[in-house]
Formats: sequence, structure tokens, C-alpha cells
Amino acid sequence: MKIAIIGTRGYLSRYSGIETATTQAAVLLAKKGYELVFYCQSKSAVPHLKLPQGIRIVSINTINRKHLATFLHVLFSTLHVLFTDVNIVHYHALGPSFFALLPRLVGKKTVVTVHALDWRRKKWKYYAKSFLRICEYSANFLPNKTIVISRVLKHYFESKFKKAVYYIPNGINIPGLADNVCQPPVHYILFVGRIVPEKGIDCLIKAFNGIQANIRLLIAGGPGFMHSYLSYIKSVACTNSRIEFLGAVDTITLQSLYSNAYLFVLPSEVEGLSVSLQEAMSYGRCVLASDIPESREALEECGFYFKTGDFIDLRNKVQYLIDNPGIVSKTGLKARELVKRKYCWDKVINDLDELYQSLQINK
Repeated sequence: MKIAIIGTRGYLSRYSGIETATTQAAVLLAKKGYELVFYCQSKSAVPHLKLPQGIRIVSINTINRKHLATFLHVLFSTLHVLFTDVNIVHYHALGPSFFALLPRLVGKKTVVTVHALDWRRKKWKYYAKSFLRICEYSANFLPNKTIVISRVLKHYFESKFKKAVYYIPNGINIPGLADNVCQPPVHYILFVGRIVPEKGIDCLIKAFNGIQANIRLLIAGGPGFMHSYLSYIKSVACTNSRIEFLGAVDTITLQSLYSNAYLFVLPSEVEGLSVSLQEAMSYGRCVLASDIPESREALEECGFYFKTGDFIDLRNKVQYLIDNPGIVSKTGLKARELVKRKYCWDKVINDLDELYQSLQINK
């Protein structure tokens, strides 16, 4: 069975958690005998990459504009896939769901995975927010099947549209741990994610500026189209030499960052299911997150929370955790056990397999 993946930046891209999750899922699906076709934005395609068996890349040009790049890429990718032998077209995110009806007109099945309520993101202008709100309807009514990655999203869509959706979260690979994991070194506090306003990085920096302990704050991630926000948070951090902006980092560097972090902080105002949160948990890192429902669902009682957007509360919680390394160690190990139980790739892939097979049976 051939599955087309449309709506991500591309295979192996780490632009966001969507790309990380779809890449890992594709490798596992290919091992089950599926053929995966990734539609990549040209600048995100990896040249001369030796792909695993069962995975293929189709590179589609687009324009480098925040409000049009993804829209045009998904449109052109959809037009291309109409004339292929792909069986199922799997769209990711709200915006791409707008095109989910077109492949059905030529006999293909379509699936949409909603990763977050994207209209809540601060980067969008009012007209983009309006379009993304409309896409809640397209995500629910245009594809054959709709998937959400959190129970918070499942409750939201089923309450609003009175239509069942499938809950299939992102899985996570569990790394091996060093022998001294129970005693994390006080190296640094870590944030990993895109440098965009809804991630709350300015709140984290304001909180950290009031911390007196001898510890650094490392911020790993690229700005996407939000260079003005990156300039803003750098201005907030300009007098603090303990804050370091690492930019986008490769996989090996990221693994090292997680392995040696004392504390992982996720101050987001908007999430679906944060892959960086899952990754930090998988490395046995203690997590301090904003108290949004999506983070509470993922972390449960195996982490700490602060009031969203309140940098004073965040500062107090960070200081408490710096002063209590024993609690940090124990909580990190609890988080690792939780993510192993809750987000096992085996179950995720089995659920996707069942969904895909049901579409072919009901063809």
C-alpha cells in the first residue's frame, strides 16, 4: 500500500515536531511493508540522501513567504498526487486539510492528522487565523478519517462537531541512559523548539534573568519566519551572558543537549503534543511546563507546572528546582517511565496500520 505524506516540510526535517514524528513513523511503517512518499518543500529536501527501503521523496517548489509557502506547496503536492498510484493521501495539520477532498474525487482515500489548533498561534495575521478556523471544518468533514494527537484535541473536536475522531498520538524513541542519570549534572536549563511567540521564550528569559544561581540557559531552535521575535528575545537577554542561543541543531547535538540538561522548560502557550517535551521525558529529564491542558495531559504528575505567561511564577519554580536536585532526579526518572508506557511506537504504528487497512477494506 502506498501512502503520500503532505503538509510537512519533509523527511528528516526538524522544522517542528510534526516532521520529527512523521519521519520516525514512516521508517516503522516501511518496515511493515508500506511505501511512503514524502512531499517535501525543495529547500527541506536532503540531497543525495540514502533513503530507507520503502521511503521516497518528491520535491515540490514553493515560495519563501510565511502566509503562502505551505499553502502553495500543499496545493501543488495535491495536484501531483492525483496522477500517481498512491492509495492513501495523509495530510498533516489544519491548513493542509483544506485540500483533503481533491484526492477523493479521483478514487483515493484521505486522512488528516490535526497536531494543534494552529489559529491560536501568534504568528498569523487575522486573515490567516480566519482561514485556519475554517480548516477545522475541512479537517473534520473532507477526509475519510480524522486523527488528533491528544485527548484534549479529541474532546475539543468531538464536542464542537459531534463527530468521532481517532486519537493516535506521536510516539517516541526511548534512548539508553548513562549510569549517572539519577544524579543529573547542574550544567544548564534547556529549551528546544521553534523561536516563535507562542512558545513563550520571552517569558522564560525574563524569569531566568532573575535567577542568581550559577547555571546557564540554552535555547535551541530556529526562528522560521519570525526573525523579529528572535531579535526581540535577544534584546531581552542581551545583558545576561548565561543565556546562549544555539540556533537549529543537528540530531547528535540535540541528543547531547538532552543528556546533559539539568532541567527542561517548556513555556508554551499553544501545543498539541510537544515532541520536544516527549524527548526530554525520554532522556529522564525533569520537565517544568506551562499549565496548558496539552502539557498536563502528556506530563501528568511526573513534572512541574507554572502559570502560563507568568514569569514570576516561572522564576520561583525554576529556583525551587535548582535548590532541590534530589527532587529533579526522581521526577525525571518518573517522567521517563511514563513516556515509555504512554507513547510506545509499537501501539502508535499498530493503530495507524489498522486505520489504513480499514480504508482499503471499505474501498
